[in-house]
Order: sequence, then structure tokens, then C-alpha cells
Amino acid sequence: MASSSSVSFSGVGSGIDFGVIRDAILTQKSRPIALMQNKASDYTTRIDSLKQLNTALASLTTAAEALTNRDLGTGRSVTTTDATIAAGTATSTAAIGGFDLTVTRLATNLAQASRSFTSTTAAVLADGATTATFELRKGGAAEGVSFTIDSTNNTLEGLRDAINAKNAGVTASIVDIKGDGTGQQLVLSSKDSGAAGRVELVETTATGTATGLNIRSLNPPDGDFTRLDAEFSLNGLTLNRPTNSVTDAVTGVSLTLKKVGSTTIGVTQSTDIESKLRGFINAYNAIQDIVVSQYKKDSKNRPTGILAGDPTMRTVQQQLRDAAGASSTDNGGAFTSLTEIGITRTDDGHLSFDSAVLNDKLKTNPDDVKALLFGKTENDKGLFQKFHTASNGLSDSVTGSVQTAIQGYESSLKHLNETIAKRTESINNLRISLTKQFSVADAAIGQLNGQGSSLTSIIKSLQGNNSNS
Repeated sequence: MASSSSVSFSGVGSGIDFGVIRDAILTQKSRPIALMQNKASDYTTRIDSLKQLNTALASLTTAAEALTNRDLGTGRSVTTTDATIAAGTATSTAAIGGFDLTVTRLATNLAQASRSFTSTTAAVLADGATTATFELRKGGAAEGVSFTIDSTNNTLEGLRDAINAKNAGVTASIVDIKGDGTGQQLVLSSKDSGAAGRVELVETTATGTATGLNIRSLNPPDGDFTRLDAEFSLNGLTLNRPTNSVTDAVTGVSLTLKKVGSTTIGVTQSTDIESKLRGFINAYNAIQDIVVSQYKKDSKNRPTGILAGDPTMRTVQQQLRDAAGASSTDNGGAFTSLTEIGITRTDDGHLSFDSAVLNDKLKTNPDDVKALLFGKTENDKGLFQKFHTASNGLSDSVTGSVQTAIQGYESSLKHLNETIAKRTESINNLRISLTKQFSVADAAIGQLNGQGSSLTSIIKSLQGNNSNS
């Protein structure tokens, strides 16, 4: 018989802790869910690690593809001893070498101004004239874009608007010289620089209106339009150009003149092969960093990485190792391996680069270096066509080996989570069912306990009456 101080369940004292019994049953039933949750966590970690690996592989694929560009090594770089005076670029047609550049004058735009008018609405037509025709002539041409001033636009503002409406390579504006509205001048600014870019206002009628406008040159102040051109010398040879962008002075070289002064321009072989190789090596070593991190050992000498021993990781390791160490015998050149241009593999699988070796080979055997990279001709295959094929086969976002593995784990994870959800729902339903059943049992046993106590009291009462008699 249970004591009256026993723990109750659902508010009725039965003397039995049905909550403990129920929770023990639920814990036992939930163990498979806990195992599945651990497995789901493992899948999630593998997916994240494989995605990190695939991102690094995609970068390697891009870097390998860049080294299949047949224009590598044909470019030119331009240097200058004073970039504030001039800058430049060059194409493969530029000769390697250098020249002295002296800028004595920059190209500028023609600026002109009229006499002062008392207001912006003052008439511009000469006395007695009712109509005057003008042309905007560019570069000293004999003809230009024409317009008319008559009674509809015979003001300084009207002349300004008529010029701007023609969009003939010049901008007209009105400047208040005195600042009190009584010194209004028409200012014409040519949009293009140089004598060839200048635009002049010419009257084609004999009204005297142009004479009355009294347009004068502000730049150049002496009216010598040749002074609008840039003037510079290359190795002592004086040249003039209408703009500060000079593309036709030195074959393959484009210059941008910035200010008056002297500098030395150098044309050198482009370093694009070295920079592209460095990009490839950095991308390759980033993958090796991931591999090495997976195989770091714990205190029991076991690999700590989730992908240690993973078949996809092993495939990546093997294929990249094979590609980096491959021999190229069909590239059409004399070199067959990366070691010949200064790229070697370290003990931990990383690539090491000796740029001095590469630069020496580029000086002595440039065509063989290019052949090793991307083949001597279109029909030849260099190392990096093969490397790109291998890397792309691993990293392709649809059919790549790593993406296939990711999709496999994602499919398993989805199925596992669905199973966990169903099992969890089943456990919740079992909890509800057990709670109801044990509540009923608890109440029944509690009722029996109450009846037993009443019966005990009756018996004791009867025993007391018998003893008195």
C-alpha cells in the first residue's frame, strides 16, 4: 500500500510517478531520431565543405582557362618616369624600347566673346537690318551650319538659343561681366580641342551684324588658332596634334598628354603570362589549403576534417595532382612540364613558383613557353587546355563531380529530414496518448487508494468495538 505522501500525476495522487515512466518510454522511442539528427548534421557539414571546395575549384577553372588565351605574351606595357606629364598604352604592334617626350603645349578649346550689351534682351541686328544669316563653321571650313536672326529672335538671348539649337560643336552662353546686368557678353566655347575643332560664327549676309557683335578670341588671346593644338616632341622631333590623346605618333602606342614637361616613355614586354600563372598557382594552393585542413590530426592522431577520406575529396586530390605533374609532349614546343618554367610541387602538395626561371625562359624561349601553356598552333594542346578540362570536370555547376556529390548529400538530407519530421510527429502523438492513458490509470489507482483507506478505517473501528465488549 502506498503512503499518502506519494507523488501524484495529473493532480490525482496514485503514489506512482507516471511522468517518469512516460518520459522513459519516449526517450527510448526517440533514440533513432537522435541518431538521424546526428547524421543530418554530418550531411550538412559535408555539403558546406564540398561547396567551399567547389568554389575554390571554380576559381581554379577560371585561372586555368585564362592560360589558354593565345594572346598571352603578345601584349606590351607602357611605363613613364613622370605619369603626371603623360601616360600611355600599347598594342602588340608597338616596338619594345623607349623614347623621350617633351610636352610644350596642351591642346585647348577655342573660346570667344562678344562686346557687352546692356541687357540679355538687347537687339543684336545692326541698325536698319531686319534679317541676318549666320553659319557655324568648324575648323576653318568654307561652309557650315546656318541659322537666321530676325524679328522673332533679335535679342542676345535669341542669338544664344539659335546657336545652341544647331548643336554644331559649340556652346553659347551669356556672361554678366559687371555683375549688375549692364555688361552682358555672348561667350562661345568650342566643344572639340585644337584648330581643327574650333567653331567660328560667320555672317553670310552684309548687314554688319557680325561686325557689331565684335567677337574676339579669348583663347588663344592673340587669335592664332594654331596655338589651340598640342605641341610636343619625341626624341627631339616636334609634332602637333589637335587633341591631347595621341594615337598616331608612334606605331602601336597611345599617349595621353597631361601637362607641360618632360618624361621618358618605355615600351616593354607585357607581364600577363607571369600574372596569369601567379593567379593559377594561388587558386591551386587555395584548394590544397582546404585539403591540408581536412587531414589535420587530433590528439589520437585521427584526421579532424569531415571530408578526410571522402571519395570526392580523393578524386579531386588525385586529378589535380595528375594534371599538375603531367607531361605535355604534343604542344609543339620544346618544353614538356611546368618544372621547366619554374613551377614545382612541394611536399604538402602546394605549388611553388620561381619567377626568375620563367622570365629567363620568356627571354630565351618565349615561343616554347607559350606552346607549353596553350599549344604552338590551334591544333596543338598545351598543359592548360588539359588542366582546364580536368578542373571543369570537377567544378562544373551542373555535371561536375563535386556538384554531383553535393546533390547526392542534399537528396539524402532531404529524405532524412522528412523521416525525422514523421518520427517526431509520431513521438508527439505517443506523448499525448501516454499522457491520457497514464492520467486515467493515475486517477483509477488514486480512487482505489481512497477506497482502501476508507476500508482500513472501518476495520479499525470494528476491531475497537469488539475489544470493548
